[in-house]
Amino acid sequence: MLCPQCNQDNPEGAAFCRFCGQSLKDAAPAAAPQAPAASPPPATTAQGELAPTSLAALVKESMEVESPNAFNLQSKKLLRVNMAACGGQVLTKAGAMIAYQGQISFTRQGSGGVDKWVKKAISGESFTLMLAQGTGDLFLADAANDIVLLYLNNESITVEALNLLAFTPSISWDIKMIKGAAGMLSGGLWTVELQGTGYLALISKGEPMTLKVTPDQPTYTDPNATIAWSQSLNPTIHMDANLTSLKGLFGSTHGEIFQLAFQGDGYVVVQPSEEAPKTTLQQPKSGGSGPAGGILGGLLKQ
Repeated sequence: MLCPQCNQDNPEGAAFCRFCGQSLKDAAPAAAPQAPAASPPPATTAQGELAPTSLAALVKESMEVESPNAFNLQSKKLLRVNMAACGGQVLTKAGAMIAYQGQISFTRQGSGGVDKWVKKAISGESFTLMLAQGTGDLFLADAANDIVLLYLNNESITVEALNLLAFTPSISWDIKMIKGAAGMLSGGLWTVELQGTGYLALISKGEPMTLKVTPDQPTYTDPNATIAWSQSLNPTIHMDANLTSLKGLFGSTHGEIFQLAFQGDGYVVVQPSEEAPKTTLQQPKSGGSGPAGGILGGLLKQ
């Protein structure tokens, strides 16, 4: 306890201060030492140092953005779907859901038949379309890939299947394989033809670039870098016989060895990567990323 006369600390229960002899009958017990409070971050930080943010700032800066539009980008990598503006339905790649608010159910039908719910093997991976129905807001992302948001106005476009994230049911669709792709790529190269009026979301590994195609200037692209093209174009497989030795060097039949050849009038959209985007549903048996993906993968299997 503290001596009221000299303010020295004495053993608990002592009758007199061992330093000055003062009676300790009414002395208050010594206060327990307290850890010093952490000082707030400085207004400025050293060059290259990332300053911490407050909890209030985090909530404010990352808060969801509401929109009356059917599709709305929350960031380059996150899509918000307004189910009411979509008529209560949206088609999306299975495994792309990261959150939802409201009452939304997710279903798919067996492959084949007039329903066109098709599950295709693409380079050893699986591509499954899923129907989301209900009310509220649905949040979609795909392995942190960039999202390209489009609005089709009675227009058409062909998309490489792995680069398709979601679209509104007002858009009609069909799945086809590029002629000559079987055998060139493991599982072939499946594309989705979309036509009509409505919202469409694609994924790209980086900022996309669009190339113009004309009759006197054919365009050749790496299949893994190709995202989409105008439906007026019918790409074919082009192999460069002079570069077949690259297969032995790199163990690959992609890129420089064979390409997609586009001829005619139109455009082709490419991503700045020769690697196909890593999708959220790589292996249906284990699902996307983490245990939740495994559960979804199990629910969506045949």
